[in-house]
Amino acid sequence: MSPARPARTRRSLRAGLLLAAVAVVAAGLPPTVAAASPSAAAQALPATPVREAPGDDYRWSVLPSSSTGPTVRSRFEYGLKPGEEVADWLAVSNLGRKPLKINVYGTDAFNAADGGFALLPASERPKDVGAWISLPGREYTVPVGKRVDIPFKLKIPANAEPGDHIGGLIASATETTTNAEGQQVNVERRVAARVYLRVDGPVQPVALITSVDVRYDNPAVPFGGGDMTVTYRVANDGNVRFSGKARIQVRGPLGVRVAHTEMIDIPELLPDSEVRITRTLEGVFPAGRLTAEVTVNPQTTAQTLPSMSQSHSLWAVPWLIVVVLVAAAAVLVLWLWRRRRARRDDLPVTFDPIPAEAGAKTRGLVLAAVALFAVGAPAAMDPSPAEVEIQVSIGPRATPSASPSPSPSPTASPTPPANPGGDLPRTGLAIGAFVAVGAALVGGGAGLRVLARRRPT
Repeated sequence: MSPARPARTRRSLRAGLLLAAVAVVAAGLPPTVAAASPSAAAQALPATPVREAPGDDYRWSVLPSSSTGPTVRSRFEYGLKPGEEVADWLAVSNLGRKPLKINVYGTDAFNAADGGFALLPASERPKDVGAWISLPGREYTVPVGKRVDIPFKLKIPANAEPGDHIGGLIASATETTTNAEGQQVNVERRVAARVYLRVDGPVQPVALITSVDVRYDNPAVPFGGGDMTVTYRVANDGNVRFSGKARIQVRGPLGVRVAHTEMIDIPELLPDSEVRITRTLEGVFPAGRLTAEVTVNPQTTAQTLPSMSQSHSLWAVPWLIVVVLVAAAAVLVLWLWRRRRARRDDLPVTFDPIPAEAGAKTRGLVLAAVALFAVGAPAAMDPSPAEVEIQVSIGPRATPSASPSPSPSPTASPTPPANPGGDLPRTGLAIGAFVAVGAALVGGGAGLRVLARRRPT
């Protein structure tokens, strides 16, 4: 019997632990019915419209209904022709702890600046579908835990334009509250059921990108990139509502993509509405000329519309890189200039050597010129029948050097003999002068030829 008792003890222990765990889990579970957050209810209309006031004193819902009670519909949707009329029901349920006094009326819808669904304030008269709704009364009282089914009619004017007409049926309650300064103010709280009406006729969906604005924060150090803020507007110029997707791509030179966003939801845009959307792309490198392109793919409830794009360009210069490159280029140019100047100053001046044939011809011309000058000059200066000795000395050819060497020059040493017979008349003066001038011209031409061939390199 002793071995069985520890086994029963272990089983009892396990059962006790299991029951304790179940109790702990049950104690930690939330209640099955929880109240919605007041802030969340104030921001958007839920699928099942329920309005909750602080302290749960005022809570109510607005839903499509019928003569026998609410249906599975979450909103009113109609497709009618101009001049037609439809009758329907609206249910208002009091979910609070106090009797509910409400005002029920129809109004028009529009898109807020952020694209959200919004309804006209009570002080503004509707001009579209809200004005076509008629109710038997405006003020109603709903007891605690009860529901009121309110009939209404929607009559389409004969001149109604085809397309979508969006509005809502509102049940509003006015509460007296105390603000932070201790003053009592009246606050109107509204809950609505949406009304979607399409009037038969030509459907013309038109989506437009009306503007694209780009702002870039160019960083001092470009390697991490900067923030690019792209703001664009999408408008509905057609007569039917549409939604869609959008994407932003940033391209640099040669069409290289440097940044992009994921798909962006375009909210449902009502006819004659516009939405403004802003996105910030981080880490965009300043690659010079940047182009931000916005592409929108709109679609209606029945079809997908053609894609549309619009772009905006701006300059995003990486100034730090530009400054470094300019400085490097300036240093390189200065170094090359100084190197070229140093080589030019240190390089000796040389001359092209004169070919052997050209040198021989030049020497011959020089000798001929010297001979002619030697013969003609005495005759021109002092012609006499006496013999004249001519001595010509020609030095060796000079080798090229840093400075040009003078050309070989003839040296004439006339030895005037004695003239015992007296002077003769100067009959050969003109001929001698011509010979001397010709010799001078030949010699000068030969010298110029030599100088021309000795050009520096």
